[in-house]
Amino acid sequence: MKQWTNEERYRTYQESDKKELQALHETIAASRWREDYHVQPVTGLMNDPNGFSYFNGKWQLFYQWFPFGPVHGMKHWYRVSSEDLVNWKNEGLALKPELLSENYGCYSGSALVQDDDLYLAYTGNSKDYELKRHPYQLLAKMDREGRITKLPKPIIYPQTGYTEHQRDPKLFEYKGRYYILLGAQNEEKKGVFLIFESNDVEYGWQLKGELKVRGYESFGYMVECPDIEKIGDKWLLLFSPQGLEAEGDRFQQKFNNVYFIGDLDLENLEFIPDGPFEELDCGFDFYAAQCANQNVFENAAVMCGWFSCADYTCPPTEEQGWAHLMSLPRILTIEDGKLMQRPAPDMKKLEGEVLFKAENGTITADKLHGLMPRTAIIHLENPSLQSTELSLYSKNGRRGFEISYDRNAKVLTVDRSALNHQINEEFGAVRRIALENGLTALDVYVDRSSVEIFVNNGEKVVSARVFPEADERILRMGGKDINLSIYSPLKSVEDNFII
Repeated sequence: MKQWTNEERYRTYQESDKKELQALHETIAASRWREDYHVQPVTGLMNDPNGFSYFNGKWQLFYQWFPFGPVHGMKHWYRVSSEDLVNWKNEGLALKPELLSENYGCYSGSALVQDDDLYLAYTGNSKDYELKRHPYQLLAKMDREGRITKLPKPIIYPQTGYTEHQRDPKLFEYKGRYYILLGAQNEEKKGVFLIFESNDVEYGWQLKGELKVRGYESFGYMVECPDIEKIGDKWLLLFSPQGLEAEGDRFQQKFNNVYFIGDLDLENLEFIPDGPFEELDCGFDFYAAQCANQNVFENAAVMCGWFSCADYTCPPTEEQGWAHLMSLPRILTIEDGKLMQRPAPDMKKLEGEVLFKAENGTITADKLHGLMPRTAIIHLENPSLQSTELSLYSKNGRRGFEISYDRNAKVLTVDRSALNHQINEEFGAVRRIALENGLTALDVYVDRSSVEIFVNNGEKVVSARVFPEADERILRMGGKDINLSIYSPLKSVEDNFII
């Protein structure tokens, strides 16, 4: 693997770099791991989703982007768009470091629609001549033609009483006032939330104080990517705390994405949770989720996450010059006090040819003959709740990517330990998910290098990167009275070169 110098990592894109990136794209577009229906970097590395919103008749999604290779370096924003959260097209470079207040990168942020403009709030990562970091919260706005203008001065300067770790502004409007929820680390090296307030989105921002969560003093050593959304009469507080300890089978990633459901009291700067925080995703590769500023879905939020985690590596694609994906967008609802996460409704459009079908355990269609397709959409129902097993990418009859359910223990197990390519093994290759009311359904979205499992119509979600080789091609399934359908998904993500 190439060793990157600091100078190579901290390049800012210039027009003269276009041919270099085009050549890089031609190489990575031929990668066997490039996805058919997940958003992926046009070149280089992608991380956090940014500026997710519905604006000008389309879903706008930006992502953290280092253009020149599969490593973290000088962060830019790249934009993609969609009319249905399923079919995505590349739109090009959106933000690049130009100001002194962002001379080491345009870090993560969010979006807010205001009339004919989409406001983009983000963290400017600035370093002085001694390479000491100074975090600034910056603002830009995109018009309906896609033109982006930056405000020349920060809207929020570094706050005293906190370390250099102040980032990822969530911009939102509530009852005629504007607010920013910011992740921060206090001087005791604890993760906290800061709230800023203004009556004008462009000016006059003041620190209101720390947002406290009743019953909690802090969260790990840093809070990243805070997000807050009102769903019905409840609030959903999402965040990615760094430094959480694993608890049994929960919180197994290096860093985890969690949520509270509860009530928000902005006057008294308090979030009152209905219960303890929970994992947003129970799998191996999920972080930095963000909800869209949108008015399309009522009493629901629309969320997308980074299909990886901070400090994770992905050697199979890094060797080819690119790294990481976005998750499928998820529709979030709160039902009977529980968070439910489902794929966008138009994902049904991707279900192409029927490859396999079994009804009550009887096979009625089979074009696979035991072979695993490179991509698939799998719907499994097991109304008798008998023990179930689904093995993807099995090799010579041995175990592959295993999805199994133990009826007696009411535990779903997802195991990728038998695959040829192992990634980030130090954080475990097995996940066990307790299902209070048992297993009733699985919806499994298999792309060329990823698997996303929606359990019980969105009660739980499990995300995993996978890199099957040619000899890992057997599909095995077992279980009594299974209703199983496997479809060949249509391609829905453009992989063309646009800067």
